Amino acid sequence: MIRKLVLIRHGDAENRRLGESDAERKLTKRGLRALQEAYPEMLAPLADESDIQVWSSEATRALQTAQVACDVLGVPHDAIEFHKSLYAQDDDFFYGELMAAEGTVVAVGHIPFMEDVASDLARMPIGFYKGSVACFDVPEEGLGKATLAWFEQGPKV
Repeated sequence: MIRKLVLIRHGDAENRRLGESDAERKLTKRGLRALQEAYPEMLAPLADESDIQVWSSEATRALQTAQVACDVLGVPHDAIEFHKSLYAQDDDFFYGELMAAEGTVVAVGHIPFMEDVASDLARMPIGFYKGSVACFDVPEEGLGKATLAWFEQGPKV
């Protein structure tokens, strides 16, 4: 059973280039550096978690953000799981995947999906800047009874 859900919006990404798909967009150098500098403090409340799963959208910018989170959390990069629901922004499928998850899930995705899921779980609007992190405690009663444990706006780029 899932105990914690951490939602992360990817960091600052490059603009789309001619001939490049949206999924291929990378983080900017400043965006990557900002996450590397901010995430050790932002993700510190997760330091004692031992059963962390890191999920990512298949988009390059989300994967890069997930890798920074992995570096901070001590999770190997090859443990990152790609979830199509995060790029497709399919909340029904995502919630279904969470029902089968165990421990702590760190999910890296996009806007408006991260805002929508966080706002739904918190039962109030939550706005995600690039790189923002929201952590929810999930009781035995399930996601419908989740509570917002903490929220950090992403680093300024």
